[in-house]
Amino acid sequence: MINLLIIDPQPVVRCGFKTFLSDFDFLNVVYAAEDVDEALSYINSNAVDVLISEMSFSEISPMKLIKKVKQLNPEIDVIFFTTQDQQIYSVPLLRAGATGFLSKNIKASLMADAIHKIKSYKLHITNNYNNELKLDLDIDKPRNRFGTLSSREIEVLKYLTDGKRNIEIAERLNINQKTVNTYKNRMMHKLNVNNMFDLYLQAKNMDLV
Repeated sequence: MINLLIIDPQPVVRCGFKTFLSDFDFLNVVYAAEDVDEALSYINSNAVDVLISEMSFSEISPMKLIKKVKQLNPEIDVIFFTTQDQQIYSVPLLRAGATGFLSKNIKASLMADAIHKIKSYKLHITNNYNNELKLDLDIDKPRNRFGTLSSREIEVLKYLTDGKRNIEIAERLNINQKTVNTYKNRMMHKLNVNNMFDLYLQAKNMDLV
């Protein structure tokens, strides 16, 4: 049984989560908190396996939320559900300890399956731009593709996953920004990914980060 804690300021959302996730016998929604303080108080004295949280809180950033949760229990997996563009925030939050991101429009069955795979196989998850779930299942696949990357592409990849912007990479490597973007697009094609979140996961699986 996987114990879930949900954070969302909207009562209808909290109620909805509890209702549709209760249909899965391996999931147990132990608590639905209105805000972060309420959730942290619950975590401090109760068993929680997975935290599913809204991203937009006025009182705390997602980065600080991850930090506070991990301080109380480093084994809790933190998943954010959101309508925001994951390319903007996914890599920094993944580095901070987030397990993944899901669209608010995702089907209940896909969400339940994602949570199950997170706890069973220690996977990271992300929804792509069609709101379909993408699972990081084959961790050996990126290693097989490693040999297709040139030494310069690997160099650019390391900078990208370290959070460097195109202009910073261009200055360090003494190339122009268009060339950096060309390398990035070429790597995404070779590694069969289409966003920075998945590019980071591939680099992580190749022990580059």
